[in-house]
Formats: sequence, structure tokens, C-alpha cells
Amino acid sequence: MRRTLVLAGLALIVAGCASQPRGGSSGGSPSPQTSKGGGYYQNDGPPDDEDIDIDAIPDAVPRDEPPSRYGNPASYEALGKTYYVLPSAAGFTQTGRASWYGKQFHGRRTSSGEPYNMFKMTAAHKRLPVPSYVRVTNLDNGKHVIVRVNDRGPFHDGRIIDLSYVAARRLDVVAHGSVPVRIETVTPASLKAEKRAADRGTQVADATPPLRSQPSYSSNVRAPAAAPARATPAANTPGRAIQVANRTNAAPAGPSTSNRSEGTLYLQTGAFGNPTNAQRLNRRLQNAGFAQVRVVKSDGATPIYRVQLGPYPDERSRALNRQILREQGFSAQEVDR
Repeated sequence: MRRTLVLAGLALIVAGCASQPRGGSSGGSPSPQTSKGGGYYQNDGPPDDEDIDIDAIPDAVPRDEPPSRYGNPASYEALGKTYYVLPSAAGFTQTGRASWYGKQFHGRRTSSGEPYNMFKMTAAHKRLPVPSYVRVTNLDNGKHVIVRVNDRGPFHDGRIIDLSYVAARRLDVVAHGSVPVRIETVTPASLKAEKRAADRGTQVADATPPLRSQPSYSSNVRAPAAAPARATPAANTPGRAIQVANRTNAAPAGPSTSNRSEGTLYLQTGAFGNPTNAQRLNRRLQNAGFAQVRVVKSDGATPIYRVQLGPYPDERSRALNRQILREQGFSAQEVDR
């Protein structure tokens, strides 16, 4: 999962850093161990006492910090690959899988020179400047945290960030070993902008005048006659969208979609007559870090192979994944089963 960091430009090995070997893609990797803490390698894992009030541990607070003296070479090599450190974290986003590291590396030196503390909201990344701050969102459940990047790694195929133990617990990563995530850099300025936008939305909502109540009439006063109903255009009039149900025998529309049963919310990224094309898209999505992807075959003499993701626990999680899919160049249509 994590490997010794070699600073190529300085030809200097950061001795004792937290990114020591913990498995990887090369031969001879240790077998993952399993416990109530999920999957991990060798002697790594959660602390001996897991009775921790995770919700009491706050997110990392972004600050404007100078680059670390250590851990920021122009490039470095690890496991035969060359990595180039970004000159700036501004506007950086990435989608992939997140893993975590715990007690085996607690107290060891990170690439920044700071000791690794599994009880702080920190993380390791291969290319982001050290230190920098990112918001990490679990694409399976919509949970998110802000962590401070102060280490290098993970040097494991398909993984983009290594989280500290407490950050992984907050995102429900520990129980699974790794999960699909989206990361995006945050700064004090970006957080202030988010707060201003949220405040403006609240002010607009507060300023919206309430609907005027209809005048009441006493029993001996005749109410004005209702105006004749205006004819409405036909449902298939050009220029008017026609609503199409996503499932057969759908229940009548209710006042809100928040009451839908769990396990009915999906996203569809493609439909093919050729199963090979559907499987190809399935692999592309999984390689991009998306989980819960499946190919659904329809009944009939000419079956259709639909590539779908889900189910999602709520509309917010589905909407977030739909946005991520489109940003990654995939189509995404909401479907209910």
C-alpha cells in the first residue's frame, strides 16, 4: 500500500518516514489480514482500543502554510516509477480509491518530517504539495471530511490517497479497506466563498415573501365566480417535455422523493445491444474508481444490456455521483427500480 519515498532530485531517501512498504503491486506482497477493522497488511490495522468518539474529532482546518522543507522535490521515484510534485494544489480534483494506514506507522516520520499521528485528520498523496488540504468524499455514502496532506503515497495501483485511521473511520473506509472517493483541494479562501454562497442562499430563502392567503367570504356574501378554465396544450405539443416513467407499475407521484424505499436509486451510464460493449463500459467505470457497477440484461427476444451504478442510499448521494460521472466524461441518467 505504501512504499519508501525516494527523492530523485536530491538522491536522498527519507529514512523512517511513514510511507514504508505495506504491500503493493509487486510480487511477494504480504497477504492482507482481516478483522473487525477491515482489510490491512501485516501488523498494520486499527489501534488496540477502538472505543473512540470519532465525531468529536474535527476536520483539519485549512491554513495558508509555506511548502514543507521536506517532501516537495520537483520529482521523485518509488517502485520504479517517477512522480512529479505539483507546483500548486489550486483547483485540483481527482477520483479514485482511498485506503488507510494505522498503528504500524503511528509515530513514524512522514515525508514532511512530521510524525504520523493516526488520531489526526491527515493523509498521504503522491503529487499534491506538502502540506495541502483536501476534502475527501466517499462516493458510496456521500460522507466527507477535510484532511491535511503531509505524507507521500499510496504506491499501490488504483489508489489515490491514504487516509489516517480517524479520517478513514469518519468516512466508513476502515470497515472496507478501500472505497471510491473524490478529492478536491480546499483553502481558507475557498471555504469563505462556500460560506458566503450558503449565507446568500439562506438570505434569499428568508426574504421570500409568504403566499398571500385567499380572501374569506361570509356566508351571506356571494364569492366571485371562478374564471373559465383556460385550455391547456396537448401533452405532445412541440416544445413541451414529456415525462417518461423510469419503471413500470410506478407508484403515484408523492409530494417528495425522500420517502423512496432504500435500494431503488440507480444511475445508468449506457444501454447496448452488444454485451461486449456493456462489459467494456463496466470495466472503464471500475478502473475509474467507481464501485457498485453492474450490467443488467433485459428480457425479450432482443435483450438490452444496461450499465448501472447503485443502489444509492439517498438522492444526495446519487446526485453527487451523477455529477462526478459527468465530470469524468461518462453519461449518467437517473433510474429507479
